[in-house]
Amino acid sequence: MKIEIKHSDALSMTINLSIETEDYADIVQKKLQDHRRKAEMKGFRKGMVPMGLIQKMYGSSTLMEEINKLLQESVPKYIEEQQIKMIGEPLLNEELTPQADWNHPSTFTFVLDLILAPKVALTLTADDYIPVKQPEITVQERDDYIESLQKQYGQLIDVEAAEPEDFLKVDLDQDDKYVNATYISLKSFQDEALKLPFIGIKAGDRVEIDILKTFPNSIDRAALLKIKKEELDDTNPLWSITVLEVKRYTPALLNQAFYDKLFGPGEVDSPEVFIQKVEERMRNDFAAESDYRFTLDARDYVINKCDLPLPDALIKRLLHHNSERKLSMEEIEKNWDNFARNFRWQLIRGHLLKEHHIAITKEEVMEQAVHVAKYRFASYGLSTVPQEQFDKYVQSLVDNNKEMNQIIEMVEEDRVYQLIRSIVTLVPEIVPFSGRHEINTT
Repeated sequence: MKIEIKHSDALSMTINLSIETEDYADIVQKKLQDHRRKAEMKGFRKGMVPMGLIQKMYGSSTLMEEINKLLQESVPKYIEEQQIKMIGEPLLNEELTPQADWNHPSTFTFVLDLILAPKVALTLTADDYIPVKQPEITVQERDDYIESLQKQYGQLIDVEAAEPEDFLKVDLDQDDKYVNATYISLKSFQDEALKLPFIGIKAGDRVEIDILKTFPNSIDRAALLKIKKEELDDTNPLWSITVLEVKRYTPALLNQAFYDKLFGPGEVDSPEVFIQKVEERMRNDFAAESDYRFTLDARDYVINKCDLPLPDALIKRLLHHNSERKLSMEEIEKNWDNFARNFRWQLIRGHLLKEHHIAITKEEVMEQAVHVAKYRFASYGLSTVPQEQFDKYVQSLVDNNKEMNQIIEMVEEDRVYQLIRSIVTLVPEIVPFSGRHEINTT
């Protein structure tokens, strides 16, 4: 077997690998003999099938299997011996590699392209300046925030007559059919004209409605009648309604009870202190947004400072190969700028982890796995999950190699951003509080 470097530069290397007949002939012959001993074919005793037939049946597949095995063993060994630092795995150069004829054993030649790991030259100091977003809280934004808190802590109260955004608790009856204590939300009516018959209605009032016209949406009708949509029978749409209660949602009042609910008993004793506490909460609410924007700015800063060169054509082939050809070259070309930045960031992140001797602990990984599990359950609308079920899900994340790699990457990212933050000079940058983004923590 012969391996030689055909071409090499700072970003790539091409090697030629030649597998001679003597490298594989004996082992292929031995495997064919094994096939012959086990072969059972009509007209021949077991183990006595002519070698010519065995060669015809198993020759090419056995040869291909052995050549692939030699490739998988010899190339990594050569890379290790030559101390070649590369990215990804060797890529077969299909244009330069001769077409193999598996039916006629001879010398097999393979041309492989290697992506060399570029040298990352990056030193961060206090002379590097990265912005940290801080919110500008205007009076209007603060008032809007307080109003949202009042709505959040509001309550339903009984009122005498219904208005356009009120709730009605009602009984329905139709001949011998009864629906007790169901609800109508006037606020949810899309057509303002449909709610007009209910405006001004009071507890004790009784009216007749056509539910097909009043509730044209079948889901709304089913909810009103407390049945499944499939159980609807619209042959007689006329129902009588008896109003039991008229409810109105009212925001919480700005009083001591509201202050105590928000910040704890005795923490706020005046409107002035309340304003201070609200603005403090607004800044805390913005902290996650500020951290998120810092990661974007820090990433852009170090990528631009490092200005890392890449062998674009080879990396595009690597992306195509690693996706098992699901990611087309057209898609890669279209999104190349993002792919290239992500690739550079991964190299820089690895450099910083190694350069600063950052080791990820098992405790950090488990903590991140718990965080991911909580986020996913919350996204499914499951705010509370039995502990046993939750623990099993966390363990399933840890046991899944793909999930585990992603979790480790999250921890590494966090540690690298912490490192950058601890070294560079952070420059406050005032941005509107209302300009916050939705943060995705996975």
